[in-house]
Amino acid sequence: MIIDSHVHLSTFTNEGLDFTAIRDRLLDEMARHDISAACVMPDSESGSAVADLDTILELTVKKKRLRALGTAHLATLTPAHVEKLEALAAEGKIRGLKLYPGFEEFYPADPECKPLYDICLRHDIPVVFHAGETLNQIWREEYNHPREIARVAERLPDLKVVIAHFAQPHLEVCRDVLKALPHVYADISSLAHPTVLQVCGRAYIQQILAETADNRPDALLFGTDWPICDVQAHIDLVDSLLITREQKDRIFSGNAAELFHLPA
Repeated sequence: MIIDSHVHLSTFTNEGLDFTAIRDRLLDEMARHDISAACVMPDSESGSAVADLDTILELTVKKKRLRALGTAHLATLTPAHVEKLEALAAEGKIRGLKLYPGFEEFYPADPECKPLYDICLRHDIPVVFHAGETLNQIWREEYNHPREIARVAERLPDLKVVIAHFAQPHLEVCRDVLKALPHVYADISSLAHPTVLQVCGRAYIQQILAETADNRPDALLFGTDWPICDVQAHIDLVDSLLITREQKDRIFSGNAAELFHLPA
């Protein structure tokens, strides 16, 4: 069983298709690779190449294999949107919140984020932070560096935190944050992308992930960042790790099932 904890409905590599057709293509891809469930991340702004929250909710509501996450745009966050996310979480319509430091200029520990973290705490859902490389503009990474994410995790020890993309290329720092903070997790989405493999090195990525699986068997989540990244390449990456079958099964599905409250 595989749970993909990080996908989008995006026109990237799906040019000419609307979001409904892209959703159907995602479901076909999941069936092809025996993926039982996927967490769909909305964009925090409307009108981009990635489907926004309302679109995601509409397109996943009757698709039991797809689970939506909520999101917010920090610069335009309103009490009404906080109330909307609260209601969605209470009704089980979102399984977490995805925030985009780096794409947006805010730090995870900024006080404006606190109402969103309160939602996660009340409903026992995780907050997922975009982390690492952002549009090849290195200055943006100061906002989502693993140390910045660790700051909010240290302040809120009951908040479940996910570092997306294993914060690549900051793999060592991410590994050390996971080792130090038992309520912080990381997904491996994008780590099997050819550019990431070239920058970080496949052997080095394998080493860091294997060390993390040994130190924190519950910390790693399978994810792909579909449609930008190839699903099979990420499956092959996990299969290539020199770890036990039980550890691989936890990465592929067990950890995400527990964290996002999905059927195991």
